[in-house]
Parts: sequence; C-alpha cells; structure tokens
Amino acid sequence: MHAQSKRVLLFIALIISLTVAVCGAARAPSGAPAARPARAAAIIHPPVFAYYYMWMSGNYWHVHKKDHPVQPFPGDYSSADPAVISWQIQHAQAAGIGGFLVSWKNNATYQRIVPLLENAANQHHFKLAMTYESLDARGHRLPASQVAADFHYFIAHYAANAAWYRISGRPLTVWDATDSYPASAIAGVTRTLRSRLVVLNSASTVAGITRLAPYTDGDAYYWSSIDPARDPAWGLRLAQMGAAVHRTHGIWIAPFAPGFDARLIGGHIVVGRAGGLTLRLEYKAALASSPDILGLISWNEWTENTYLEPSVKYGFSYPDLLRSLL
Repeated sequence: MHAQSKRVLLFIALIISLTVAVCGAARAPSGAPAARPARAAAIIHPPVFAYYYMWMSGNYWHVHKKDHPVQPFPGDYSSADPAVISWQIQHAQAAGIGGFLVSWKNNATYQRIVPLLENAANQHHFKLAMTYESLDARGHRLPASQVAADFHYFIAHYAANAAWYRISGRPLTVWDATDSYPASAIAGVTRTLRSRLVVLNSASTVAGITRLAPYTDGDAYYWSSIDPARDPAWGLRLAQMGAAVHRTHGIWIAPFAPGFDARLIGGHIVVGRAGGLTLRLEYKAALASSPDILGLISWNEWTENTYLEPSVKYGFSYPDLLRSLL
C-alpha cells in the first residue's frame, strides 16, 4: 500500500473514532459529568461523621424542645430501641453520612445501648467512632484516672467490634474537653492508649493543638454556635487549625452545623438556619480546611437545635440538602 493511501485510511479511522465518541457523549444521561482524562487524579471527598447522642427517652422530649422527630418515632423515641437506631442509621446513610461520632460515658445506660448500636451499624455497613465526654453534669472535668479507666473499659468491651472506624488498624476516638486538662494529665492517660486507639484531642485553638500534639493523634474541633454570616474570619480560623494539625501529621476533623439555638436551656446565642444557607456556608469552610473527616454537628442534638435528623418542622429538607452538597 502506498504511503498516501495509508494516510487516507488513518484519517478516516480517526474521523470514525471521533464520531463514535461524540455520539456516545450525546447518549449520556442528562446532567452526567464530562469524562475526565485518564491521567487526572480523582478527587476523594473526606468521609462525613455526624455527632450522635444516646440519652433520648421519657421526659427528655417534654422539656426545652422546639421541634421533634418525624414519624415513625414522633418526638418520644427511646435511644435504646433497636428499631429507632436502625431507622436513624438508614436515614443518615441516605443523606451521605458514613458514620456517627458517638457521645459516650461509661455508665449503665450507655453500656446497655452501645451493643445495640454496634449491631445496627454492622447490619447496615455503617461506622462508629467514640467521643468521650469527660465533663460531669456540673461541667467539671473528670479525674484523669477515671478517664484512663473508662478508655480501657472501651478497649476491653467494644474496640474489637467491626463497627468501629479504624485508622491504621486502631479505632478512632475523641477526648472531649481536653482544653480543660493540663498537658501532663493528657500525656499520662494517652501514653497507655495510643498503641490500641487513635485518640484525638478537642482543642479549640492553634495554640491548643500545638500544646497537645505530642500526646494525641490530631484534633476534632466541636463548635456548633458559630454564625458564618457574621464572622468572616471563620473559614480562615478553620484553615489555620487544619494546617496546624497536619504540620504535626495528625488527623483533622473539621466541624460544620445547620444552625444553633440553646435559649431554652439558658443560652443566648442563636444561629439561624437561613433556609439551609448556614449549613452550606459552614460546609464550604470546613471542606476548605483540608479535613481528614468532616464532623457534622449534629445528627440528633435536639436541645441545642443542631440536629439534622428528619423533623416535624423541617421534614427531610436538611438530610436532602446534605446529600446534595456531598
């Protein structure tokens, strides 16, 4: 075959291949994203974990409540009901949430509920991480010796369960209210834990992150009462905190919330939901801080009105909004 004939055939083959590609694109579903070049790196979204509480039952629902959950559990569900737990996990998953950051104290109530939560999480291929509540009912910090004993109880009774989210083979945990403890106390507790657990602190400043970096595995910042519409430095603060955690090779959980209102329990700060704008702005700022995990505040904190759980007032609009953001 002459060289010119080969060039003609190659040109025809190229036209055919381009035509097939264009026709294939034309047949793609409406709204489908354009194909990326094979060499382009995929963007991996950090997992979303929602703070989750297990103290709901009885009189809880009859005081200081502005809203209630939707059916099939209208306002007075029990956190110890396996059907409720299963329903919550399924709806959290539908919203794009990959796990719960479970508020935990070592008491009889939680000892009864945690195995139910583990069973439901395993059934639905959902993950759990533990947030240890180290303040008592009066807001006083628990003795470091009790904190250590409770963490070791968690290791002995729960940590081996497949429901717990693992990083480098170790279940993820958070020590709440670490700002109230001296560094020496933190170091004394975590020295015997970190070979078995990932233990994050809950520092609220860059200085706090730096103070505890040698003794913990990162920071889970819990701040539900910020108003992003009124605080233009919010995003910068999160970015600085995330950078501080990553400089020490730690794990950064960045917070975002749909709103806040604790006036019924004596608070004065109100962060309106603004029809979903608050959630959008806080999500954007949290994501821009390069988190390893996004910490949604919250799934079901009904007293401070940060809940995303479907409600009588808002229906499913906030789970739907979160799903659209993700």
